[in-house]
Amino acid sequence: MMVRAYLNRPEVQAFLQRPRVTPIVLFAGLGILVTFLRSLVLNPAETATLPLLDAGSVLLRLVVAVLWFAAVLWAIRPGERGRAEQALLILGTLAFSILAVWVDRPAAVLMATPIVARYWLTLRQSLGLFTALFVGSLLIYTLIPPLPTLASPQEWFGLLGLVVVTLTQGGFTYAAFEFMLQNEEKQVSLRRAYRELQAYRSLELRHAALEERAHLSRELHDTLGHQLTALRLEAQRVRKLQQRAGGTDPQVTTSLNNVMARSGEALEQLQEVVSTLKVPQLDGTLHQALRDLVQTWPTQVNLSLAREEPELPSSHKLALYRGLQEALTNAQKHAPGQPIAARLSGDDRQLSLSVRNPLNLARHGWSEHRRGGAGLAGLRSRFEALGGSVQVTQDKEVFEVCLTLPIPAQS
Repeated sequence: MMVRAYLNRPEVQAFLQRPRVTPIVLFAGLGILVTFLRSLVLNPAETATLPLLDAGSVLLRLVVAVLWFAAVLWAIRPGERGRAEQALLILGTLAFSILAVWVDRPAAVLMATPIVARYWLTLRQSLGLFTALFVGSLLIYTLIPPLPTLASPQEWFGLLGLVVVTLTQGGFTYAAFEFMLQNEEKQVSLRRAYRELQAYRSLELRHAALEERAHLSRELHDTLGHQLTALRLEAQRVRKLQQRAGGTDPQVTTSLNNVMARSGEALEQLQEVVSTLKVPQLDGTLHQALRDLVQTWPTQVNLSLAREEPELPSSHKLALYRGLQEALTNAQKHAPGQPIAARLSGDDRQLSLSVRNPLNLARHGWSEHRRGGAGLAGLRSRFEALGGSVQVTQDKEVFEVCLTLPIPAQS
């Protein structure tokens, strides 16, 4: 239960999902296992009994192998390491290297040590360590009694064979490890991109639904609402004309009253429907709404706000909020994973919201004359209706949307 609780901790789960952990544990474990198995059939002391035939020797080697594997897990565990731990890690690595050369071959060192060190080092640094360990292991191996004199061709051929075997086994193992590591990193990148795509799709669907609701609300209010209002006014006009003409037909009066009553009820119901479909106005300040939007966005957004927020009507707040939302959606769609910079600035007369993101035209396939699709076109109509403007600029490196709104004079 304690082990399961530890493994379920968020920081441990995040550590286990790192692309380097699985290949390191797998290949380091296999390297230690191969060293253990080979040590059972190799006899550096040249005694009469092989280690495999001695239960005590087998148990001792098994304990050492388990301890070394536990040391690997300890070395790559999550969290910071102090200087004492780093020194202990270096000494342990040196001890393992010497022991592996003693009981097996130099290839055993290359099958574990540079793989574990890859947790901290770059590929170039790891290859440098691989070369240093290869040379150092050969030097250590040549110092193990009986010392070679290299006076005969057989000894030179034996040394050449050792070099070839060491490079073949160690190099192949490390190459397979790097291949698996690169594959794991690609898988992590694909999973991250898939999660970002899902988040973007959810945001885009939500944004489209809100825009459709706003469109239906405006259409109902401007068409059916006006028609019902005109019908009610026409009924009132007919009743006044009837009264002036002296007509007192009770059936006509009743019909006109029914028309006015039904049209009034229809207008009230229409207002309820319009209120339900209408996109809610922003609650609180514009600054807080923009911060909340940036915090919930799936990619990194650097938001810079003016020190003081001017008094703005709800229509202006909503327009700026929708402007940032559309610009972020646009950047997420055409430049996924790129950092976004948003800046809200202004003076006593107007507010400007600038949204910039790096853009690689060759990679994302944008044309030089592209100035946005239907989303930016709808945004431009919204801002122009409020007396503002939308400007889109683009070069080979940066795409920028600049939204400007005048600040209404206080009455």
